[in-house]
Amino acid sequence: MPFAGSLGRPRPLGVVGGMGSFATAKFLQSLARKRRAEKDQDHIPYVALSLPDISDRSQAISEGSDAPLQQIMERARWLEQAGCGAIAIPCNTAHFWGDEIKQALSVVLIDVIEITATVICGMRDAAARDLRLILLGTNATMQHSLYPQTDEKCFGEQFARCRAELQREAIQIIADVKSGNTVEARPKLKKLIRQIRSFGPDAIILGCSELSAISGGLADDDDIVDPISILADACIAWWKNESELVALACNGGE
Repeated sequence: MPFAGSLGRPRPLGVVGGMGSFATAKFLQSLARKRRAEKDQDHIPYVALSLPDISDRSQAISEGSDAPLQQIMERARWLEQAGCGAIAIPCNTAHFWGDEIKQALSVVLIDVIEITATVICGMRDAAARDLRLILLGTNATMQHSLYPQTDEKCFGEQFARCRAELQREAIQIIADVKSGNTVEARPKLKKLIRQIRSFGPDAIILGCSELSAISGGLADDDDIVDPISILADACIAWWKNESELVALACNGGE
């Protein structure tokens, strides 16, 4: 029997995982940590489906293939049919197909691209000026501008000359994390962030969940935008709203 609001409780969150598995685990850890629950029963209920045999998202996009979309949709529909009330996908590149996923579901997709863009807009409004942003991510995320990017010319000729090398370093770090080599990946990411900070950006976007997974204390720095952490916050906000709606219904709408 599906987990349902008819049982007098809110529907759980559905998590399409496996992109990659370590990144999914770190998202779930962030979800538990950020909830700040005092007891087990107060944590966010979720059903995580981590079937990692999803085609490489970045490669598929470069080849014009939608194979990952079909695989992601199979998992999302399973979670929907199981009674989940919303879907979260802790993979940035997968949101290349965000519109298609939303159209195919009857429940909400908590879109990491949209909610991160909202946070960036808030930072821009607080600064009362356009922000100088540098994005790190898979090649597909970079090439298709899933997140805002600032014209490289704003950072000077030296940045333009070394941008390709910085991107190669980011891709290698992502590959290290996917292969479980986090011991080497963490100091590499710290070094890469130091290099990028030397060009004076207002914010650095960690546009790949593998980068978020090993960011550690970096994610708390004011100039770091961590979409996976933002996704966890949004999932908690969704759950609170869902809980309030169920409580209202149980009390006869009073």
